[in-house]
Amino acid sequence: MRATPAGPNGVRDEVVALHADRSVVAILSRAADGARDRPAAILLNAGVLHRVGPHRLHVELGRRLAARGIPTLRVDLAGVGDSPPRSTEPTFRASAVVDVRAAMTELTALTGRDQFILFGLCSGADNAIAAALADRRVAAVVLLDPPTYATRRARLRQVAARARGFDDAGAALAWAGALAARRLRRLTAAPPAADPSDGGQRREIPSAAAHGADLTALVERGVHVLAIYSGVHRERYNHADQVFEMFAGLRGRIERAYFPDANHSFTALAARAAMTDTVVAWVARHFH
Repeated sequence: MRATPAGPNGVRDEVVALHADRSVVAILSRAADGARDRPAAILLNAGVLHRVGPHRLHVELGRRLAARGIPTLRVDLAGVGDSPPRSTEPTFRASAVVDVRAAMTELTALTGRDQFILFGLCSGADNAIAAALADRRVAAVVLLDPPTYATRRARLRQVAARARGFDDAGAALAWAGALAARRLRRLTAAPPAADPSDGGQRREIPSAAAHGADLTALVERGVHVLAIYSGVHRERYNHADQVFEMFAGLRGRIERAYFPDANHSFTALAARAAMTDTVVAWVARHFH
C-alpha cells in the first residue's frame, strides 16, 4: 500500500487493492485521528466513469468526509477504470456487490471500522442499494439520482410549467395537442428496457414497486437513506417531495434533497458545493 503525504487538512491518500488477486484498485482517504466508532464510506463508480467521479466529485467528497473522521474509499469496481473485468459473476451488478463487500472487509482491516456508508450516482446508487440489501454492515446509503418515476401530479406540474411559457393561446393549444399525441404513442409503444443516460452504459431501471420495496427493506433494517435528486428528470422528478408522492409509506423514514438547477453530474460549482455540503452535514448528523 502506497500513501501520499498528509494534506493541509490532515488527510492522506493511500492506494488499496482488493481481493486475493489484488485486482480491484481503490484510493483510501483518511486522517490520523478519526474516531473508530464512526463508519467508513465507500464511493461507487458512476456508470463507466473511473473512481475520481464526475469532475472529481469523489475526490472532493472523499477528502471532506475523511477530514471529519470518516475514512473514505473511492473504488474502481471490476471492469471500470484501473480494475480489469472479472468473469466469475453473472452480471455487472453481482460483481459490484462482491467488490463492495470485499471493500468493507478490507476497510475493517485497515481502519477498524465495521459499519459503512455507501455513496453512488445513477447506476452507482443502484449498486449501493444492491450491496446494502446484501450486507448488514451497511449503515447508510446516499443515493444521487436514484431511479425516478413520473406521478400524476408531476405530469400536471410539467404541463403547467410549459404552458406558462406561451404568450399566445393558439400556440399553447397546438403544443397541448402535440403533447397528447406523443403521450398516446408512448402508451401504445413497448416500454424501454433501460435508461441510456448513464455515461454511455445502459442503466437497468427497476419497476417502481421493486424500487419502493428495496428502500422499505433498508429502512426497516435501520439503514439511514438520503436520496438526492437533480433537476434533469422532467416529470420523473420535478418537486422536492415527489419521492413521497410515489412512495407515501417512506415519508418520515428516508430523507431527500432536491436541486432543481443542477444537472445530473452536478457540474456547476454552486450546485456541487450545495450538494456536498448537504451530504457532509447529513453524515455528521447521523454519525457524530
